[in-house]
Amino acid sequence: MTTDAQDHPPLSALLSLSGRVAVVTGAGRGIGAAIATRLAEAGADLFLADLDAGAAEETASGLRDRFGGRAVAVQLDVRDRDAVHDLAARADGTDERLRIWVNNAGIYPATPFTDISAQEWDLVHDVCVTGTLIGSQAAAARMLGHDRPGGHVILNMSSVAGLLGRPRMASYVAAKHAVSGLTRAMAVELGPAGIRVLAIAPSMVDTPGMQARRTGGDGADAAALAAVEAGLTANIPLGRVATADEIARVAVWAVGDLAAFVTGVVLPVDGGVSSH
Repeated sequence: MTTDAQDHPPLSALLSLSGRVAVVTGAGRGIGAAIATRLAEAGADLFLADLDAGAAEETASGLRDRFGGRAVAVQLDVRDRDAVHDLAARADGTDERLRIWVNNAGIYPATPFTDISAQEWDLVHDVCVTGTLIGSQAAAARMLGHDRPGGHVILNMSSVAGLLGRPRMASYVAAKHAVSGLTRAMAVELGPAGIRVLAIAPSMVDTPGMQARRTGGDGADAAALAAVEAGLTANIPLGRVATADEIARVAVWAVGDLAAFVTGVVLPVDGGVSSH
């Protein structure tokens, strides 16, 4: 049995994102910056959105210097529906159409369940859940309007906390469970239009935010968080936390043609935690 060349494109073509425009939210640092870096390396043109405009520009400038492609920094609050839709229109108003949208922005306060305030609960859900919904709606509206569909992907950032429970993170756990469910619902509804929707569910990741928490630099209870982190790490079969780039490597696979028949799934990238 022979395979037609059309049905067996070269691996280099499947790995390439050349000619595709991607938006990554929360791209100023941490996982978002790592994802943006891998997408840029694969050839995508990027819009890096972050609430911290300075961090977004620093990352974008580094990508332009390193890879020579287009990387545009945008100050964005993912809760601002008009601003998010404006960004989608801007990203889609180029010769290459908007193909990839990564909903990465999120917050994860560590608060004992009995101490969670209404303000914290609302903020976490507004950013993690409603922000994901708004971004997805903005992206889908543009993608559905394309004459020639293909290569359209919305990638959400869930968490192993969206599959299991976590101590001192009930508001975040609930929000990420919602993101996981939203991902599956979107995939069913948008699939007939050729739009794939996936989510990545990392466990603990060594990011600048996590490093600040270890030292109490963000006002967190460093000792209490250290105990939580030690307990969670001990439960990871691979015996360590992930690097941001290890999450980004899965992201660049998920949005590319190697994963062309993968949709509606929440992919654990957790060192084996969810296998327990």
